[in-house]
Amino acid sequence: MDFTKWESADTPRALFLSASDGHGTTEFCSHTVDLAKKESNCTVLYFFCSSAKQPRCSTILIHSLLRQIVGGSSDENSNSIAAAFLNTLMGGHIQRSSDIREDDPLDKTVRKILDAPDDELLEALTEAIKKAGIQEFSIIVDGLDENTAFGLFGILRKAAPKSTFLLTSQHPLETTPYGMTYIEYDKERKGLHTCHSSRGSC
Repeated sequence: MDFTKWESADTPRALFLSASDGHGTTEFCSHTVDLAKKESNCTVLYFFCSSAKQPRCSTILIHSLLRQIVGGSSDENSNSIAAAFLNTLMGGHIQRSSDIREDDPLDKTVRKILDAPDDELLEALTEAIKKAGIQEFSIIVDGLDENTAFGLFGILRKAAPKSTFLLTSQHPLETTPYGMTYIEYDKERKGLHTCHSSRGSC
């Protein structure tokens, strides 16, 4: 399966692969990142959850994707992208609390703002993508939990609807979001099914 060539409008642009104990998903994702960088003309965002400390893996994921977006932008645009991210978080922080003090050091204030709930971080990441002007990207994330996967997929496909997703987990999905193809490795290996999606059988 060549993940980098999902270009037809009739072909699912999001694949979720679950495999207990990993079963090589990290290697698969790593290989796909290399292919996407070589063969895709769009921005490639990637993250491996095994590299992050729990329980704030989702926070580190979002911060890492932001760094990749900023790092791939021009110096002129990178500051406005970061500002869009922080301004969005600041608005949510003010609504939730008022623990920012005028005499706090700047780094302490920034840490407070960045320590936001996942939904606010995802919203801020969306604003950063809009500011960056990214219309299409490939996002590859290995080792997600179901809630983080659905949140990431749901909000980012709206920000850049032409994008392509490859997400993996060690846990099977209970439901499959619209537009996503789901393959459960153990059942696939045993011939119990090939794959399924909210659009019907593959």
